[in-house]
Amino acid sequence: MSANCDFCTCRCAKVAQPGQLREAERHAVKKRSRNGRSKTAWKALVRALRKRDIISSTEVARLAKQYTDVSPDYGLRRLQQKGVLQRLKNGPRGLYVVADGKNGTFITDPIEAVQAVYGEEVVFGYGTALLLYGLSRYGRLTEYYVVSKSKRKQRPMGEFNIRFVKTPLPKETGIVTRHHGRGSVRITDLERTLIDAIHRPKYAQGWENVAHALNRAEGVRGSRMIEYVKQYRTPSLVSRVGLVVQRYAEKWKVAENEIDSLRPYLPKTPAKFARGEGGTLNRQWNLHVPEGLFDD
Repeated sequence: MSANCDFCTCRCAKVAQPGQLREAERHAVKKRSRNGRSKTAWKALVRALRKRDIISSTEVARLAKQYTDVSPDYGLRRLQQKGVLQRLKNGPRGLYVVADGKNGTFITDPIEAVQAVYGEEVVFGYGTALLLYGLSRYGRLTEYYVVSKSKRKQRPMGEFNIRFVKTPLPKETGIVTRHHGRGSVRITDLERTLIDAIHRPKYAQGWENVAHALNRAEGVRGSRMIEYVKQYRTPSLVSRVGLVVQRYAEKWKVAENEIDSLRPYLPKTPAKFARGEGGTLNRQWNLHVPEGLFDD
């Protein structure tokens, strides 16, 4: 023992031994490795999120667990602090917009947003279906329509509203799945969409938009429209759909005898094509038809 050790025990005790140095080095290497993995995992999580426009807190928690070892609550807080996620104003609780630093909380794809809240099984109809078929005059809507089994209040979501419409047909009648964006979407088929739009033009951005769609629709199976409209049990709607199918019979390849099958379903007294509007009485369909009805 040196002379200094009699008086400097505390200082000498702090001097690391060779074994301690090796252990400290190993600890530092492990820490750097963990930090590297953490950063890589975090970047992978952000990349996964950036594939979406909108996401629920439940889905964020699932992805955080998949890509990192942090708790869902911590991950959600950090993502908000870093500006990756932003709360959706005027929207359901627990819904976040994936921000790209440019659009803020602007929802790029409202269809995906609705699916994020109500699930991918949700069915779009009316004017929203016309939009998805490329038949609408509008590129973006203020109201998005969902087919519902019962009446429900509309729901605001950011700069648009979700409207739930109870329809006369069973919910699963005439439903198809189409590719949309990065996934798929369930919508009413083209024939049911056109009937629903004729039935309730106000849910399809007005009659002018419906006429626009009718004039541009391709591949319509008019015979299917005839079979569908019989199930609505609404005589005035049968008159309107009959008039429409007859007008496009050649284009839609509908036989005269198929059109005639609608006669027993017509109203007993003359109906109006649109509420509050008159027009010339078409005796064949027992329907008052306004002038320029199919102009768009």
